[in-house]
Amino acid sequence: MDRAWDELATAEGIARRATWDTTGKILGDDAAVVPDPGAPLTICADALVEGIHFDLRYWTPTQIGSKAVTVNISDLAAMAAQPLWVLSTIAAPKHFDVDRLLEGIEAGAARYGARLIGGDLTRAETVVISVTAIGSQLLPPLRRSGALPDDTVFVTGPLGLASVALERLSGAMIVDERTRLALLDPSARLNEGFAASRAGASAAIDISDGFALDLHRLANASGVGFEISHLPVAEGATRRDALGGGEDYELLFTAPDPSRVAEEFAKLGIKPPLMVGTVLADPEQRALEGEPLDPIGYRH
Repeated sequence: MDRAWDELATAEGIARRATWDTTGKILGDDAAVVPDPGAPLTICADALVEGIHFDLRYWTPTQIGSKAVTVNISDLAAMAAQPLWVLSTIAAPKHFDVDRLLEGIEAGAARYGARLIGGDLTRAETVVISVTAIGSQLLPPLRRSGALPDDTVFVTGPLGLASVALERLSGAMIVDERTRLALLDPSARLNEGFAASRAGASAAIDISDGFALDLHRLANASGVGFEISHLPVAEGATRRDALGGGEDYELLFTAPDPSRVAEEFAKLGIKPPLMVGTVLADPEQRALEGEPLDPIGYRH
C-alpha cells in the first residue's frame, strides 16, 4: 500500500465499526460503555507481533486481523465463555494497510458473534496488534486446575498441520490450501468448549504452544500426571509437529464421563473429540505411549 494511513481518518474508521447494540450506536468516546450481560465476564488478551507471529511475505493484513481475534476467542473457548466484545490496539508503520487489518478484526469478531467496541492506534516500525476479548460466562468455567485422577484426556482434533504450514511458507515452498489455512485462518473451538462444559469437563486449555507443552501446563495446574496412549497427528504432519509445533487451537480437556462428552457434542452436531489418554494421580508420571513426555513446544 503506497498511501500512508492518517490517524484521525483511521480512528473514525474504528468508530464506524465499533458498535455494541442492534441500533448500531457509534462509540466515539474515551471508553466503551457496554450493557450488563447478567453473568460474570471472562476477559483475555493476546498480541501478534510481526516477525514473531506472522510474516508479511505470506500474510495479508486481513488474515492478521482475523487471526488476532481468533487466538483470543480460542482462550474464551477454553473457558466455555460466550464472546461478546473485542478491543484492539494497533501499532504499525505509516504505509501499512490498517484499513484491511480492521476489516479482518471486524470479520473475525463477527465470525464468533462478537463486536468490535473500540481500540487504539499508534505508529511503529513493525506491526503489532493486541486484542482483548470479553465474554459472558454463562456456563461453568473450564479452568486448567481441575483435572482429577482417572479422568479421560480429550483433544478436539488432529494436530500439527499449522506447524507444517509455517515451515513450508517460511521456506517459500508450495503449500496446499488446507495446510495453509491451518496456520493463516484457524478456527476457535467455541462450540466444543460449550459442549465440554455441559459434559462436566474438569479442566481445559487451548493448544496454542504445542500439545506436549500445553498438556504439561494443565497437569502442573492440576497437580496430576498423565498417560497418553494415542497422539492425534494430522494428515501430512509428523509426530514432532503434533507434539510441539503449536498454533493448532484445538482444545485439550479432561472429563470423568466419556459417554456424557459424546452426548453433549452430538447435541450440538459437532464432531466428537478424540480420547487420547488418562489422568494419573502421580504428577511425576507423564508419558506418551509408555515413554516419558517432555514439555516441548513454543516458548515466548
